[in-house]
Formats: sequence, structure tokens, C-alpha cells
Amino acid sequence: MCSISFTQLNGEQTRLPAGQQMGGCRSTSRSGFSLVEILAVIAIFGILSGIVIAGVDKVRSSAQTSAETAAARSIIQAYLMTPIDNNGRFMMGYGDAGKTLYPEGFSAITSDAEDAKRYPLRLAPLLEDNLETLFAGDDLRYYDEIASGNPYAASLNPTFGMNSIFVGGHYDGRIYDPGYEPNKWSRDQTQLPDDFWVLRPANAYNPAMMIVFASSISSSPVDYSEQVGFHRIVPPSFPSGTAWGNYDPDIPASMGYVSLENGGKTVAAHLDGHVELLAEDQLRDMRRWSNQAAMYDDPDFSNWTRD
Repeated sequence: MCSISFTQLNGEQTRLPAGQQMGGCRSTSRSGFSLVEILAVIAIFGILSGIVIAGVDKVRSSAQTSAETAAARSIIQAYLMTPIDNNGRFMMGYGDAGKTLYPEGFSAITSDAEDAKRYPLRLAPLLEDNLETLFAGDDLRYYDEIASGNPYAASLNPTFGMNSIFVGGHYDGRIYDPGYEPNKWSRDQTQLPDDFWVLRPANAYNPAMMIVFASSISSSPVDYSEQVGFHRIVPPSFPSGTAWGNYDPDIPASMGYVSLENGGKTVAAHLDGHVELLAEDQLRDMRRWSNQAAMYDDPDFSNWTRD
């Protein structure tokens, strides 16, 4: 049975509250938390941590996408200006420009050098922040640490790759690269139909659908710990075969160096000047890459000799 305790107060007996009764039914102290309570607290902390981490990742991803979108707008506007000083033709994405370059902050680079052939050093003078504009979001650290002092790295690993096979032109005469034979895809298109490339603004059948630049991905350079971009993006298919498999960020060429690291989408700049996010299924549509595919309204187009 529970005993009832009394105390003496001003000569009278007073009954103690139940929680203070000696020898009663309720203990006046606890030794600690039970195992169930501890596990519950750990579970709550785990859930809260997951929510916080997910929120941080979402904010970071959103910031990266915003930075890439802003940079892409600047880049496509600069590219659309290139016909003014190039006899009415768009600038090539890769090829010998035929003149020595004098990039800001670097020594002169002859036109036959690899870094001069790639689009970044040739497009940079038209950009407000020069080469820095080509490195968006997280890639700014790569620019600050590596590319800002290395013209080769700056030309090779910008955030955005160019659809140079179908827009502007990609001429590569290195015989060891099986995809590009000397003069096969020269600017004059001597061996392919006139509509194979968009060389001039008037050539574009559907400029609002034609990708010029997109977020790209490449392996980590030897002097840098994170993945970077690549100057060239390869369409799903082109004259030498099919280029795309299943997307794998650890294998940059799995989708032609196109990056889907913006929430499963890429930031794409189009020939009409607009920028939008495109998902994988949209990117596999050849009408977004090839003028011929757009003309024939064929998302799976692959007949490159068809005129």
C-alpha cells in the first residue's frame, strides 16, 4: 500500500503533495532517458539533417542553374554578333581562324595552335567579362585557380560546349581522330549538302529550336580535383555514327559531353538567342541539333547526304 506523509507546519500536520510523499507510489527522480527515447531523438535528428542537406543541395543546384543561364544568355548574344566581322558567317566552333589571336592577359597565339582553334579564345573579346563569362557558377573556381593563367585550359574546359558540327562548323584535320577526316567537314562543305551546316543566319530553318551552346561535362583535369566543362558537345548522331548511350556523369562522352547536372537538365542557348532548360528526352531530338533534321521534321534524322 502507498503511505501518506505529513509534515509539521506552524504546529499543524500538513499533508505533502503526492509527488513528494515518502514511500509513496511515485518516484521523485529519474536516472536518464530510456533506449526508446534515445532512438527516437536520433531518428528525429536524422530526419532533420536530411531535410537540411536536401535544402542546401537544392539551393546550390538552383544557384548553379541561375549562373549558367545568365552566362549562356551573354554567350549566345555574343555569338550572334560574329557574322558582322566574319564576312556574314558564324564563327567556327573549332578550326584554324587564319589569324593570330591576342587574348586578354596572354601572349599572342598562332592560329594553328589548339587553344586558338577552339571557340572560347575567339569569342571572349565579345563578352563583357572576357573569358571569365565562359566559366559559370562552381566553374569560376576552376577559372580562378587554373584557366585564368592557362590559355590552353581556358579554351579546353569552359562551362559550355558548342554544337560546332552543325552550327558554324567543326573542322579537324587530325588523321588519328576517326570521326574527322581532313577537309571532310571543311567550312566550304565540299563533300556534304549545303544544308548540312548553319553557316549564315539565313541558313537556319528553325533557329528557335537549334542548339548552339549547352552545359557540358568533362573529366577532372590532372591539376584540379573536380569535373569541368568541355568546349565541344556532340549530337546524338552524326555522319560517323551514333554518339550517345545512357547518361553517366562519370563518363563524359556518354551523352556527347552534354551535362545533365542541373536537376537532370542542361542549360541550352539557341540560335534565336533564347536560353532554356532541356531534359534528356528533348536533347535526343535531332531537330534540335541538325538543320537537315529540322527541315525534314525528323527527330531521328541520320541521312546526311539527303538534300
